[in-house]
Amino acid sequence: MAYIPEERKEERLGGVQADREWLVEYIIELQDENAIRMVTILRGAQMADVQGRLYDVLRAQYASETRLDVTVVRMEPVDMRTDVALFEIGGTYQP
Repeated sequence: MAYIPEERKEERLGGVQADREWLVEYIIELQDENAIRMVTILRGAQMADVQGRLYDVLRAQYASETRLDVTVVRMEPVDMRTDVALFEIGGTYQP
C-alpha cells in the first residue's frame, strides 16, 4: 500500500497548502570536534517552514554550544510514490 500525502483527507484544508515531509541532510561543525553529518525528516508546507523547524531542533539539541556551524547539503520534499521495479529484480531485493 502506498502512502500518498495529497490523498489524505485530513490534510486538505480548503485551498491552504498542507504540511508535507522534507528530507534534510546537513553537516554540523562543532568547535574542537569532528564534523557530524545528519539526515532527518521534518514537516512543513514550504522550505522556509522546514528551515525554521531545523533551527528549533538544533537549538534544543545543542543548547550549551556557543557556536554551531551548520551546512545544509540537501533539502527536498519526500515523494512517497516509489517505483517497485527499482527495488526488486525477479522477486529478489537488489540494493
